[in-house]
Amino acid sequence: MSEPRYSVTRRIGPVSAMHAILGLPEGHECRNMHGHNLYVEVTVGAGELTGPGFVVDFNDLAPLEEYLRSWSRLESLNSLFQGQDPTVERLAEHIAAWYGRHIAPGANGELVAVTVHENETCSATFRPAPQAVPR
Repeated sequence: MSEPRYSVTRRIGPVSAMHAILGLPEGHECRNMHGHNLYVEVTVGAGELTGPGFVVDFNDLAPLEEYLRSWSRLESLNSLFQGQDPTVERLAEHIAAWYGRHIAPGANGELVAVTVHENETCSATFRPAPQAVPR
């Protein structure tokens, strides 16, 4: 396994969404339903550039942006996580899994990290297990 020589990051947002962290104690402000304007950063890496000199064509990431923007039509993000709280850590992992199923099969590069920002000062990053990156 090796680190990619090149990486690019696409920032998507704001993505308006509601959630409640029910595993928190009574009285904690995040236990109640509340909303965020999330920003999501997706970092893709590659050992070599392809096409005109890309790690990945940012247009290949358009379905991810559409998926994330669909979250604003959900009653809450809790519906995505049956039996688990939709923390930003779990959101980052969920987005990485979605990317793996829907984007990775047809796109160049490898997903390096997903960072979800719930506000200007708090974020969580998920890094999938790295694959061998050709040099």
